[in-house]
Amino acid sequence: MAAELPVTCTRCVLPATFPGITFDAAGVCGYCQDAATAGSVAVARQQLRARMEAVIAASRGQGAYDCIVAFSGGKDSSYTLQSLVRTYQLRCLAVTIDNGFLSEQARTNCTTVTSALGVDFLMFRPAPTFMARMYRTSVTAGGVQSPAAIKRASAICNSCISMINTLMVTFAIQHEAPLIAGGYIGGQVPKDMAVLDLNLIQQERMRAPQQERYTQLFGPAAGHFFFIRQSLLQQHPNGHVTVINPMLTVALREEEILTTIQALGWQPSQDTGRHSSNCRLNDVGIAFHYRQHGFHPYVLELAEQVRAGLMDRAEALDRVQHIPDLATLTPQLAQIGLRPDGTAAPD
Repeated sequence: MAAELPVTCTRCVLPATFPGITFDAAGVCGYCQDAATAGSVAVARQQLRARMEAVIAASRGQGAYDCIVAFSGGKDSSYTLQSLVRTYQLRCLAVTIDNGFLSEQARTNCTTVTSALGVDFLMFRPAPTFMARMYRTSVTAGGVQSPAAIKRASAICNSCISMINTLMVTFAIQHEAPLIAGGYIGGQVPKDMAVLDLNLIQQERMRAPQQERYTQLFGPAAGHFFFIRQSLLQQHPNGHVTVINPMLTVALREEEILTTIQALGWQPSQDTGRHSSNCRLNDVGIAFHYRQHGFHPYVLELAEQVRAGLMDRAEALDRVQHIPDLATLTPQLAQIGLRPDGTAAPD
């Protein structure tokens, strides 16, 4: 359904309901006012790419795999995987976390793309009962997301992303891989996530309060998905893993991404909504996020794409105006035990 848009930046698509936003007399938001020039953005992107390529060169050949790739079968992770394999000649292990809502086309894409690239592939499916509780509690309980996370993703997506990030570190340790790669684009994560060195033991100490919170919210099984055992951490040869997001180092329109991956046999899903190319639960997260916070969880990402000249403003406005109707998503709601009003359904 089309939502009535609040006052929106005249240059990008950020709305007046976005946390902490300001506008000048011409209706231009503070994000656009503070944005760097196109030339300086290009230079910064080149510097990030050079830094990433130096890390890749130093990491090649150190473990059983050079890189663990968080591979959803969606368009951005598919492009990322082909870039790491064909441009950077890395030995990758593509890992897909089956959250119970992967579209059938996404499953096919996972097999098709990894086969075309000659990449080893692993699919891991957490227990559906845990996933349902995690998603349901993410909607019904407060405090699951930090204020910064609310700007970038729905509560449902945020919990899933946090789980996947932890699992990727676990797989990297188990397979002695020095690199972990994601397919995030501008606006989905901060720009400094193009290259991020993780001191694993220090990281786990910092995450301890959040891990305890996840256990309280999602139950004891959260330990399997949000904790990394000390015994496993101690197995790592140097205690560090580097996370890279190659898509943050390039400027690509969606059409360019699709052209590249369709040459591998990738095809779009038809049942995942307008903002996901792999997950049938994404629209549920969008609808509840909009209801609770008054803005679309993809708006920051889309605004950055507009600002970078990678998407037309009219198209971005159309996307954020479309809010999924929960009445059409009853199978997904039933699977995670939620009613359309956001309350837990009886067992």
